[in-house]
Amino acid sequence: MSVVQAGQEFVSKAGAHRQEEGWDLTYVQFKYKGIKVEVGSAEGPRIFDASKETWVPLNMDFSHYVSVNVLGLELPLMLREDLIRYKAALSRPVDIEDIRAIRKSAQSGQAPDDKISTPRRFVIGDDERYT
Repeated sequence: MSVVQAGQEFVSKAGAHRQEEGWDLTYVQFKYKGIKVEVGSAEGPRIFDASKETWVPLNMDFSHYVSVNVLGLELPLMLREDLIRYKAALSRPVDIEDIRAIRKSAQSGQAPDDKISTPRRFVIGDDERYT
């Protein structure tokens, strides 16, 4: 079963390739209990590096992740430090807000095992189970 099939009732943005707001990748977005869950394809994602003013590859190291169960599927969850690194490169106001929330959750111990935990979203990289 794919991620999209498993979460069909929670889809808020259908799976598609998008180049917007500093992102250039294929992803699907779900809203579950008020939290945005974005699941993206690992094939060729790019982000806009604000400091370099250019698109750069989002190199995801899938040997460096935590497995989580989402909608009955085991999926790789990007680690906190990786998320902070690419959000710092994006440097949009929403990313700065996310970085603060991620660091705050880390200080308060809300995110065991270096999992990402912000009040707003989780970001998960996925492979062919995406479609």
